[in-house]
Amino acid sequence: MQNDGRRILRVNSAPTLSEGGICSARSKEDRYSLPNYRECPVCLKKRETINQYSLHKYQDLSISGKEVWLHVRVPQFVCEGCGRYFLHRPEWASSGKSHTDRQSKWIFELCAKQSFSEVAALVNACHKTVERIYFRHANKAVDLLGRYARVRKLGIDELAHRKGKKDYVCVLTDLERGIHLDILKDRKKETIRSHFQSLGNGFMRRIEVVACDIWRPYIDVCEACFPNAAVVIDYFHVVKSLNDSLDGIRKKLRKEHKDTDCFKNIKWALFKRPDHCCSRQRESLGRAFRDSALLKDAYDLRNEFLEIMDFSETKVSDEKRLDQWIEKARDVNQKGFNRFVKTLCRWRTQIWAFAQTGVTNAMTEGLNNMIRYYKRISFGIPNFEHMRIRVLVSGI
Repeated sequence: MQNDGRRILRVNSAPTLSEGGICSARSKEDRYSLPNYRECPVCLKKRETINQYSLHKYQDLSISGKEVWLHVRVPQFVCEGCGRYFLHRPEWASSGKSHTDRQSKWIFELCAKQSFSEVAALVNACHKTVERIYFRHANKAVDLLGRYARVRKLGIDELAHRKGKKDYVCVLTDLERGIHLDILKDRKKETIRSHFQSLGNGFMRRIEVVACDIWRPYIDVCEACFPNAAVVIDYFHVVKSLNDSLDGIRKKLRKEHKDTDCFKNIKWALFKRPDHCCSRQRESLGRAFRDSALLKDAYDLRNEFLEIMDFSETKVSDEKRLDQWIEKARDVNQKGFNRFVKTLCRWRTQIWAFAQTGVTNAMTEGLNNMIRYYKRISFGIPNFEHMRIRVLVSGI
């Protein structure tokens, strides 16, 4: 057992357990099989004279739940030529650190899904020490150029960095691999354009599809920077706007017929496609449609639009059907539908691109939940660079 302990700790003395549950091991003078010389960092000449030894303590990986501290005698050399004093530090510990490299790597891995305070409690260290260790490893692990190397389908979205402050960051994702590419400090047109241009013309020509929200700066930048890409407005926001128009008619009928129960509790049934409704929901909708032909016409219009926009690799998209649908929607002459038709006509090219590509920004919306998760377990991350690095490392 003693030989196993010496092999694990790489020291000559067996580890001993103190009253506080801390496992420690002390090295002898011949520890590390040190060479009898050391190169002076100033004059770069080999020196053999040892001035003294100093005792350094390093925290190592725990054994059976017990802390492990290595007590190491580190030699101090002296250069006879320039009078410089310098230490021969262990190769398994960074200069000026009180922990081994494998201990710092373990701390970095523990921080993947936990807050720094929780990890600090596990390893018996200060939370600021854990934070410094994490970001030292994280900055080395992030490879931005490597992330952009294979991107063909790009997702763009925004997220509030600090709630209520109108402090939005721009989130860039790879829709095929499902990873964060980068997070920009704001969503201004100049910031996004300069970022894409810094990646080079090769990257901008390689992009085939870009999915984003209905936000003019996003669309303008995409059309200017990606000559070979189809810009697609996220289909979720299009359908949500159409459902809001349909629900507006239901709310109006509900106010006008307060004593009629058929318009109650049908909101979510209206939002479903007919083949997704259960028998009870179909009966409720049937009663409402018998009392309001306008609601039925609006419901049929919504379903027809979804059918037109449905993407399939074997389906031939017919944009003429969309023209006919717009005329039918205008005949309804309802405020919500008129607003939707206006939006549809304004962004028709970008909305119709979904029927041709089938690309949505759902992956980006899902990855945004990961950012919210890290903000939640950290009780907010006011430092933008810290939030950015932590999110990017999570996808490695």
